[in-house]
Amino acid sequence: MRRSTSRRRDEPAALLAFATLEYEKRVLPNGVRVLVSEMPEARSASLAVFVGAGSRMEDRSSAGTGHFLEHIVFKGTAKRPTAANISQDIESRGGAVNAATDKEVTVFWSRLPARHWRVALDVIADLIRAPMHRPADVDSEKHVVIEELRMYRDQPQDRVHTIIDELLYPRHPLGWEVAGREPVINALDPDKLRDFMRRGYVPSRIVVAIAGKVTASEVFDAVADLFADIEPREAPKLSTAPSAGRTRMKLLGRRTEQAHICIGWRGVPQEHADKYALDMLNAILGEGMSSRLFLELREKRALAYDVHSYSSNFVDAGHLVVYAGVTPERITEVIGAALAEVARMRDEVVPEDEIERVRDFNKGRLELRLEDSRGVSNWLAGQELFLGRVRTVDEVCAIIDSISANDVQRVARQYLRPELSYISAVGPRAAIAAVRVPGADAVEMEIAS
Repeated sequence: MRRSTSRRRDEPAALLAFATLEYEKRVLPNGVRVLVSEMPEARSASLAVFVGAGSRMEDRSSAGTGHFLEHIVFKGTAKRPTAANISQDIESRGGAVNAATDKEVTVFWSRLPARHWRVALDVIADLIRAPMHRPADVDSEKHVVIEELRMYRDQPQDRVHTIIDELLYPRHPLGWEVAGREPVINALDPDKLRDFMRRGYVPSRIVVAIAGKVTASEVFDAVADLFADIEPREAPKLSTAPSAGRTRMKLLGRRTEQAHICIGWRGVPQEHADKYALDMLNAILGEGMSSRLFLELREKRALAYDVHSYSSNFVDAGHLVVYAGVTPERITEVIGAALAEVARMRDEVVPEDEIERVRDFNKGRLELRLEDSRGVSNWLAGQELFLGRVRTVDEVCAIIDSISANDVQRVARQYLRPELSYISAVGPRAAIAAVRVPGADAVEMEIAS
């Protein structure tokens, strides 16, 4: 495929500085955004291409297409006709290349010695611009992806998270398994994959970020050579996130040694004013070995090996989930203890020394994330795609410092009320049948072995 060499050399670069990190940004005429951070002290270069096309683009008849597409582009391209050609171009230089599909984004990335950054850019551009989509490759990869789907279904610690998503986002792509459904995978063909790529991989939803020992002007020119001729198209409209469902609990019987539990609440979107207060609450509640859930349920009571919480934020929705893997006979005790810790977040103001410790925890995680080239490229691409701008480290740290104990208690009371909770569980039938949701009127139990 011929690459256009046209570019706007008179377009000024926007130079921005934050903390110890600088980056430049340019927008190609077709809407592709390019961000470069020169890190002269690094020996590596990392490339992240974020495409705003994930499983949320799909409906029931196409669920899993985006994830399958991410697989199939690695089977061969115009310049590199085999999977071995693709991987060897990067790995022979000591680097790594991979991709991942999520609900609202597909990410292609590579990290390798800085002197080879052009190779990484050319490989990933080739994956996006010129995949072969050969029928034989599609048929072959169906077996691989179906085995991946079955692997997830066979792993209760994965299945329980999919079930809580189904409860929080009923009959909506945000509640479905990203890898899709077997009937859809079996029915895929090259034309369906090309159509998904044409609709979703539009220039205005592509962000290319490179960080490392590179020269920004050279990167801008190289990206323009490879991406400037993509035809501008209208980005697909996404269906609005639904309200959380009336069904508050779903149980799945399995012959397992452990019972796996998720307790979930709906949260806030990516740009909501309460996001950082909920992030602070989540860190206090269940992030790390010094979190309340870990100290109470594991260290003090020895109820679980793995217990934690996490939060997710989408364009127009979000959620917070507590997870634990436990001895089946103690499932009721674990749920009660976890909900008691959540109730303590609502009922008691977090002591100032704990708030200060968690502020430093959150800021430190951010600072460490930006210490290497891959962290920087991911930060730049993700912020630009979802926010339309890059928050500075100082800006985020200032927001974290502004969150008070009263803010944490307020969001706990607003979002984590007992009557707003949802529970999923996977484990032995007799044990999970005893699970109850606080204050639930409409409860659907699906106990299948």
